[in-house]
Formats: sequence, structure tokens, C-alpha cells
Amino acid sequence: MFDDTKANSHYFLKLLLDREYTPRFENHTYQLIKQKTVLITGAGGSIGSEICRQLIKYEPAKMILVGHGENSIYKIYQELMYKSNVSIDTHIVEIQNQERVDKLFAETKPDYVFHVAAHKHVPLMEKNPHSAVENNLIGTMNLAEASGRNYVRNFILVSTDKAVNPYSVMGASKKLAEKSLLHFQEKYITKYATVRFGNVLDSRGSVIPLFMEQILAGKPITITHPEMTRYFMSIEEAAELVIEANPYINGGEIFILKMGKPVKITQIAERLINKFGKRDIAIEFTGIRAGEKLHEELLEASEKEGLLTVDKMLVGQASSFDFTSIKELILLYKNMNEQEIKQQLLEITNQKNAMEVG
Repeated sequence: MFDDTKANSHYFLKLLLDREYTPRFENHTYQLIKQKTVLITGAGGSIGSEICRQLIKYEPAKMILVGHGENSIYKIYQELMYKSNVSIDTHIVEIQNQERVDKLFAETKPDYVFHVAAHKHVPLMEKNPHSAVENNLIGTMNLAEASGRNYVRNFILVSTDKAVNPYSVMGASKKLAEKSLLHFQEKYITKYATVRFGNVLDSRGSVIPLFMEQILAGKPITITHPEMTRYFMSIEEAAELVIEANPYINGGEIFILKMGKPVKITQIAERLINKFGKRDIAIEFTGIRAGEKLHEELLEASEKEGLLTVDKMLVGQASSFDFTSIKELILLYKNMNEQEIKQQLLEITNQKNAMEVG
């Protein structure tokens, strides 16, 4: 029952969130993407690969699958190559390498870019802040710059609710990635926007696979805090949000799926225990890990001004930001230790009065 990812996601959405998935396919989105070239970073990941699967029905002329893991890119390529007449191209690229990114864009000339690749594991990034800066921030900026230089129509950054009033290295690096897009929006005619995800059900690294492993092994489910809550969405909803946001992009928007109220992690665990009939499975509380919040938010106060609702999406507007602080961090981070980078990231992202203008 749990071998098929798509079936899993639909199943867990209903079981855990009491929500049905109803696919969207808007004609105006189809007309934008039809016979265009779309580049997807992180295309081998759980979300990136689902974006690739959904893109087929929009009939792009070409899909450019970009990743740093050859096995995952090969796997999604093999899955898609016989499903349609869409041309599929694959590239193994480290997005931190600006020269390589520039060459990729000069060769492929994409019309649309969906930037999914990221380091997203909160505790791991607390221990590896150099990598968070390089991949989440510098990698995003390399792609955004190349998009502008090559006249990409829309550039969409996939971000996270952890970028809102960030408390972690991962969240802060993603917030700065979001803010960097405002700099490129002023510089180029490309339209830049962000989509923010909650926790994606059954994606790699999410709590669902972990809880299932613990239940099937007869071990206690481990949760960091009894009151911890999160916003949840399915893999299909996440991919659909990235694609269907395109007609509404003018530059600087933040798109968020209407996910309803946040859900207690303990509720998720209890429903899984009941479903498996393993009522003897205990829940153990291990304490909040470094960088974790008890509750996540979707928008900061300044982003709620003029907030719009478009079908299933909330659409906020990014507030302006002093780009010099980002440039200074990039110049200095290599000579900082882990704690210094974390401190600098959080100071830049959370001192709004000093860093945000307007």
C-alpha cells in the first residue's frame, strides 16, 4: 500500500488532514507553458520530480531536469521519457558554481525556471551553515542572475514557512534567498516570485516516513514537543502551486497554499498509530531541536498588507530589503565559524527596522 508515492500522498492527505486533493488545470496556465522550455532544479527530489510529472500535461516543448545527484535525475528521466512527446534534457550541475550555471542557461535558454533545489533539513543546517549559505542563498542568486541575463519570463523560488521570522540557519538562508530576488527584480525584466511551502506530506525527510518506520519496527514515535504544530500540504498540492502561480506573477509576490489551520504533530502520530492498529506504540517527547520553532507562520506582518486570495492561493507581497547586507555576508562567510555564520544570518533576517526599508 505504501510503495506508490502518489497513492501515499492522497491517502495521507485524507487520513491525516481530512482533506481531499482536487487537481487543478487552468487553461491560462496551459497557454503560458505550452511549447515553452521549462527548467527545474532539484528535479530528482520528491517535490521536483512531482513538478516534472505534472508539467507533462501542460505540453511544454522541453523540460530541463537539473540536479546534483545523478541517480535521482536518471530515475525521473527514465520515468518520463516514454510518457509523452515532450523533449527531456538532463544536466548534473552544482548551482553554487556560477560559471557552470551561466553556461547551462546560455545553452538551454529556458522560458520558465522553477528553483526547487535546496538544503532543507533544519538540524543538519544548524551544523553546516556554510553549506546552507552556499546552496540556499548563493545557488539561488546564481540562478536568478542567469535567468535575468537570459530573459527568462518567470523565475519561481520554492521556499518554506521557516523563512518567516526565522529562528534557524535553514530558515534564515531561505529568507535571504527570497529577499535577494527583489534585487534581481529591479535589475532585469524577468519576473521573480516565491512560493512558500508548509511541511510536505510523505516527502523525503518529512515526519510521515519516519513515523511509519518507527511504527512498523514497533518502536516509540519520537516527537520533539507535545504542543508542536505545523502546516501541511501534499506533494501534488505543492507541485501544483508552483505551476499554477505563473499567470499571477508580476514580480515580488509570495504565493502560499491555503492549507487551513496548523495541525499538532501528536495528532498526526496518533492517527497513524490507530490506522496501523498498533495501539501499544508509545509517543516519546525528546525536546525541541536546535533551530526548531514550536509553531510556524506563513507571512510576516509587512507581507500581509494588501494580501489577496486567488482560488486556493494566498498572495502576499515581499517587502523591500537592504541588499548590501546579503553581499557583505557572501563576502565574509567563508572566514566565519559555524556560530558566527548563524549569528550573522539571524541578525540580518530578524532586525527588520535596520534591514527593511519602506
